Amino acid sequence: MAIIGGGSVGLESALFVASKGTITPEVLHFLLAYEAESVERLRELMFKGSSNATVFEMLPKAGKDVGKSTKWVLMSDLQRFGVRIKTNAKVVSINNGVLTYEQEGQEHRQQYDNVIIASGSKSVQRLSSEIKQLGIPFSTIGDCVEPRKIDSAIHEGYLSALEI
Repeated sequence: MAIIGGGSVGLESALFVASKGTITPEVLHFLLAYEAESVERLRELMFKGSSNATVFEMLPKAGKDVGKSTKWVLMSDLQRFGVRIKTNAKVVSINNGVLTYEQEGQEHRQQYDNVIIASGSKSVQRLSSEIKQLGIPFSTIGDCVEPRKIDSAIHEGYLSALEI
């Protein structure tokens, strides 16, 4: 699986993909309790899922928009789950599963079963424009104002609720 975009959305998508097919806490508990596998094998089953993930980021570092207090945990988890992160890598095309990217002045091609595009966001205000024309009172909050973090939407939702 290729994930284009090494911001918070791309990195969290990569972690989600890489964790698919790993054992659940309940299965881990069972296998550990009955010593069905070695601790080393259980650790492997915890972090080796059914999908491999590679993140492509154009910038020199991934996770630029991830908060400091969570970035170290996220980056550690990505490493633990074997997610590859290619920085300074600009994806130039995707054709029949072949992803072409440029990195350090060289062009590379790799085959992927699936590609997730997690780069660039823009607000969509079509619905708020239609509601405004109907004369219905409303508040615009969250990503339809501009793309940003969930805490902004929660705060704006709270402030909007106070006005009701």
